[in-house]
Amino acid sequence: MIIVVVIVASAGIFGYLYVTKKLPGLKSLGGCSKSTSITVWQDFSSTEFPAFSKAIAQFEAANPGESVSFVNDSSPSPSNYIAAALSCTAPDVLIGASDFAGGLYYDGFLANLSDYLPPSAFAPFLSSAISDDNQSGAIFGIPLNVNGVAMIYNKLLIPTAPTNTDEMVQDAKNVTVITPSGSFTTAGLIYGVDADGGYRYPAWLTGFGGEMFEPNGAPDLDTAAAVNALTFAHNFSTVDKIEPPGVTAESTYEDEFAQGHVGIIFDGPWDIEMYVNALGESNVGVAPMPIVSQTGLHPLPLWGSIGAYISTRNSSGANPTLFNESIKFAQFLASPKVEGELFNSSGDIPSITSTFDYVKSLNIPFENGFLDQFFNYSQPFPNTVSMTYFWDPYATEISDYVAGSISASSAMSGIQTSMVSEMTLNHVPPY
Repeated sequence: MIIVVVIVASAGIFGYLYVTKKLPGLKSLGGCSKSTSITVWQDFSSTEFPAFSKAIAQFEAANPGESVSFVNDSSPSPSNYIAAALSCTAPDVLIGASDFAGGLYYDGFLANLSDYLPPSAFAPFLSSAISDDNQSGAIFGIPLNVNGVAMIYNKLLIPTAPTNTDEMVQDAKNVTVITPSGSFTTAGLIYGVDADGGYRYPAWLTGFGGEMFEPNGAPDLDTAAAVNALTFAHNFSTVDKIEPPGVTAESTYEDEFAQGHVGIIFDGPWDIEMYVNALGESNVGVAPMPIVSQTGLHPLPLWGSIGAYISTRNSSGANPTLFNESIKFAQFLASPKVEGELFNSSGDIPSITSTFDYVKSLNIPFENGFLDQFFNYSQPFPNTVSMTYFWDPYATEISDYVAGSISASSAMSGIQTSMVSEMTLNHVPPY
């Protein structure tokens, strides 16, 4: 059997931009067929991919006669996946974020693994990691790690982690250096409100007393808390002058921090090895995001995982043997050995309890910072279909806000209106 791995540009764990729609009759599709190859679409970062590649070789060795070929392709997106699924050519194994997969599962494209694996198969994992791949009691994925963002700081510039946002802004001001022409030699902080599609915004939202959704799944973003959170984050560049204006790419703050030009960023474990290798382990600090001084509340970033998901046979065209082999491969990727390799390669925090406990026992300071954030001051990633309607409106409205064409209030109102409109159109609960 051949495992075809589609190499794609990494998107970290950030949300994918699309509008999902329930597709009645999908499971009745038929007449599909394909070769005896496991196809994989993956979303690993550059530091994670070596461990993934090694895992494939290990899987080959453990399963004689199977080989691996690599095919380059563009970044996975719901539109690409859905187009492939409707022609029965979706990947057998999809590796990505839970909100991406959650929407596809809602649409009927991904298999309910609870129908194919016994409860004992999920027992080794952290309960919170399994919950991230669970909808209404159905487990639709196997978690490969646990992740989210925390505050990462350069100890050469800011020796001690600030505990509240007033301290954070002042610490950042103390190290910011701007030339007479307006260029930043050193930025105290880079957040980039328009740089990540909205993935980090929910943390500040909760810090200002807001929430993403009401208990019934309706978006709750046209609020004073939402406006205050957005204004606060944008002020880093416009009012506080601690951040260069116009940061719209994650690579900007990643590269600048690695070069020692930034005091504070907000990033995840998938990039930590890059920073440690560049600056030295003793110079990289990780701590929970600081308490919002105006409210006394902790920011709660999204906590979730990257998982391995299996397409339904009607989506991928797999025969029963190939379908079962795909599940086997996904389970191998989520094994203690592979999760350990991912930790060694990139700093990914394992989702398997035993491997997680081992990593925790190492008492690595920067990993401890992530653990403190994830398990004490985070909110579960909404893997429901409602979340998939957030990314596009955020990208559109925040771009206009940063450009100065609309106010923060108009931006959040626009996100709310767009989400409600699309959810109503597609009959997504509670609409």
